[in-house]
Amino acid sequence: MSKITNIAIAGVGGQGIILASDIAAQAALRAGHDVKKNEVHGMAQRGGAVVSEIRYGKRIYSPLIPDGEVDVLMALEMLEGLRHAHRVRVGGLLIADDLRLPPAVRLPDAPGYPEDVGERLRGIAENVVVVPAAELARRAGNARAANTVLIGVLSRHVDLPVDAWRSALTTCLRPSLLEVNLRAFALGRRRRKPAAKR
Repeated sequence: MSKITNIAIAGVGGQGIILASDIAAQAALRAGHDVKKNEVHGMAQRGGAVVSEIRYGKRIYSPLIPDGEVDVLMALEMLEGLRHAHRVRVGGLLIADDLRLPPAVRLPDAPGYPEDVGERLRGIAENVVVVPAAELARRAGNARAANTVLIGVLSRHVDLPVDAWRSALTTCLRPSLLEVNLRAFALGRRRRKPAAKR
């Protein structure tokens, strides 16, 4: 990856996008990097589009990531992954939960949820990892920890030590939620890296 690492996290309100971005930013801070973070919330707190960006490196001056410069896009929902896939740099990575949430509000003549969303993702991004995050989170003990499963996958693909991630989880989560989230993180870390497109 480049000297500055750019991570974008996208999904819908209520999925834990802001928490996931807080964990990623804390992990980078604990690894000794300068970090900048921002987020954009959709019209509705629950169900609206949310995207958060984290940039870290030796010195960061802006939290904004230009289109085409995202090193890793982590999408907590397939369609949100498709909406932001164009932002991933050549050779970058798109990590997506296999969750499909139809939009909360849809105009009568608007197209339905695309059946081929996974194929479309693979057609845009060079490297794609699709993860059954909710299933893995349930296995860890709480389906709401799907965001932490994806953080575990993310941790395999960026240059931050695993201890920094575990420390960030301890800092950002309530003690009552820590054990299940550490299990979810570990399950995410076990996911294999993608094969590059030929």
